[in-house]
Amino acid sequence: MPEMFSEAYLENTLRWHLYRRWRRRRNLYRVAERMFYHVALRAPKGSTFLDLGANVGLVTGAALRLGLKVIAFEPDPHALAILTRRFGTHPDVEIIPKAAGAVARTARFYRHRNADSGNTAGSSLIETTGHEDGTSTIVEVVDLVDFLKGRQAMPSIVKMDIEGSEAECLEAILGAGLHKSIGAFLVETHDRLSPTIANRLDRIRARIAEENIQNINLEWI
Repeated sequence: MPEMFSEAYLENTLRWHLYRRWRRRRNLYRVAERMFYHVALRAPKGSTFLDLGANVGLVTGAALRLGLKVIAFEPDPHALAILTRRFGTHPDVEIIPKAAGAVARTARFYRHRNADSGNTAGSSLIETTGHEDGTSTIVEVVDLVDFLKGRQAMPSIVKMDIEGSEAECLEAILGAGLHKSIGAFLVETHDRLSPTIANRLDRIRARIAEENIQNINLEWI
């Protein structure tokens, strides 16, 4: 697959309409980009984009180009180093070298076996396939609800790509009612990681449907 946001917005829009017109198979990354643009272009300029699991900053960069300020969480040391080189001095980016969760704690962070070669997307607080031969490290986990309540203003958009931890984060946000104060959520779900994660996400989906919550998208990538 091509790298996300490798096309400019206008090029992406043209390609998207060609997909629709000719009914060709859509690239999942391009679909995710359209979801991103759908909410990001509607967000107030200068508002905050919370990038949970920023990795090397592809989505962070796209949010900046649309005039948003970014808070980027990234605990993986390899990805963090690249993210910091790219955006560490940017006035509209705050980089937090920690993980996000429902409870403040320290936790073991399992890294993909090829994380130091660039495959940092699978690093997680949850040990799973791909971590058998990888390294691990201890990271600080931030209580996401407390973090959000401590900000002067809620973010306009929250993006989550946190390898299974989205379940605990969404449970905490919904429990605190904070979703009502945030414009949109773009969430990559990881049901495949374990039956427990899958069951928790099913309950979250049921609640979203029951309460007709419109601003949480669990189909991102």
